Amino acid sequence: MAFGSGRRWNSWNFFICWLVSLGQIAFGYPASIIGVTLAQPSFLIYMGLHDTTENPPGPTKDAENLIGAMSGVFQAGATINVFIASWVADNLASYMGLAFYYIDDPATQWRAPLGLALVWPLMMIMVCFVIPESPRFLLMQGRVEEARKVVFGLHAVKGDSEQEFAREEFYQMSKQAEIDRHTITSYLEIFRKPSSRKRMIMAIGFAFISQSTGVLVLNNYGPTIYAALGYDTEHQLKFQCGWISVGVLGNLFGALVMDRLGRKPLMFTGVAGCCVFLILEAAMVSSFAAEGTNSAGLQMGVAAAYLFLFFYSLGIDVAGIVFYSELFPNHLRAKGMALSIGTITLSDLVYLQVAPTAFRHIGWKFFLLFIILSGFGAAFVLFYVPETKNIPLEEMAKLFGDEVAVYAADLSIDHNTHELVVSGHSGDGVVRVATEVGTDKASGMVKDKKEHRGGRITSECQAVSATILRITSEEAL
Repeated sequence: MAFGSGRRWNSWNFFICWLVSLGQIAFGYPASIIGVTLAQPSFLIYMGLHDTTENPPGPTKDAENLIGAMSGVFQAGATINVFIASWVADNLASYMGLAFYYIDDPATQWRAPLGLALVWPLMMIMVCFVIPESPRFLLMQGRVEEARKVVFGLHAVKGDSEQEFAREEFYQMSKQAEIDRHTITSYLEIFRKPSSRKRMIMAIGFAFISQSTGVLVLNNYGPTIYAALGYDTEHQLKFQCGWISVGVLGNLFGALVMDRLGRKPLMFTGVAGCCVFLILEAAMVSSFAAEGTNSAGLQMGVAAAYLFLFFYSLGIDVAGIVFYSELFPNHLRAKGMALSIGTITLSDLVYLQVAPTAFRHIGWKFFLLFIILSGFGAAFVLFYVPETKNIPLEEMAKLFGDEVAVYAADLSIDHNTHELVVSGHSGDGVVRVATEVGTDKASGMVKDKKEHRGGRITSECQAVSATILRITSEEAL
């Protein structure tokens, strides 16, 4: 926790987080449904990707290019949308693909699961009318009272008359926003300023590494890999459902331990684990896929794919997304996230576009690309990426040499006067009373009502020595 050591439960806060998390369905469902769709014989035949006149039936001459294009177009659309906006679903998709496989009508087998992808964006449009605006965004716009309302609504603690947690957090957020509001916010600034450039390298670097594990190649072409291992269509779809379900378990475990173990250990474990099980997967496919007679080897190939996703979900999928959002300051967070997610979708576009051709011509050797990049990625995380655990967003600047307005550890409530107190971070014993931030109606700017320094009133603040047992507020002259 950024403020204090106890855990604080707020049902409204939890409900809002849950609503926002539903947004993963809008992206994750269509991203995953293509994997089981490509295993549906009725879809392949309808799209002219499967030649039933051959004996035995097989893919058409241009099937691999068209399949790669289907996956690539989806990621291209995601990339474009990320840069225009700049501002649990996988499991469901796979099970829907398996469920409709048993429908007799060939068209329904693949049309219905694809059509369900339209439901989730409509659901998120309705959610947008319920969730509050980001308080940091409101502060950056000078809408202080609205921001205060949101923070106290989300972080108010029942039974705490002082509301210490919410008051301290809002004060720190508002003071940092004062600095960030007057800072350049262009994309050029991210590349030009050394500290911002370092953040960008970390975010884009890990985003590229995350997709260079080959996770979406395994997702979209999982049935193709299972087919290479000798399994029929029904088993391919069942394995895909099991594969995605393992991801849910990894996500859950990673979320439970992330704030205890930290982001960096999970990210390193995730990338290194993916590398190890990619090696095992490549070994199983190269050794046993062609003959398809070694039952233990084929089963180990499926198990390696499952363990790969567990480690990806545990470390990369959980800690990585949090890491991207924590790295950037208020004025650059939207653009930083856009660059990170854009890197993910661009990487996926390239890998998915070439995957069918690569599997057809070089087979298991395509895994070597991801094994090498994952190995380098593990070293990148170990030696370059910092730990961000338990660091408030407003204090992340200290990792990069930027200015921090106020530290959470320096904030406390004087329970005698009920004032918010800010201690000197340098340890010089200087403290000041910082009453809650208010709004200057004339300008809309954030301001402090009173501050004390050294027993005399100045234009900025009034402080008293830390040896004084009690701090009192005085009216500004």
